[in-house]
Amino acid sequence: MAKRTTRKGKKVLRQGRRVMPAMRRTAQRARAAAEKAQLTVGEIIAAAFDTSGGELGGVLAQLASPQMSRALGRRIILEG
Repeated sequence: MAKRTTRKGKKVLRQGRRVMPAMRRTAQRARAAAEKAQLTVGEIIAAAFDTSGGELGGVLAQLASPQMSRALGRRIILEG
């Protein structure tokens, strides 16, 4: 991948770098964020009940959402 090129008489070695795939990059960020904040499942469910106004359907939708699994770095599967 690296080739030599000249810049004002000097030979310069060009280097390329591969970009990390987006899925691995977001999972890595989510894992780092999840390690910072240690939450229990009970705290997460209580927060979901607070934000949905106590409706079970809203809680299930929030906990099963892709945004929540991305934020936590794990999937929460509940049946109701």
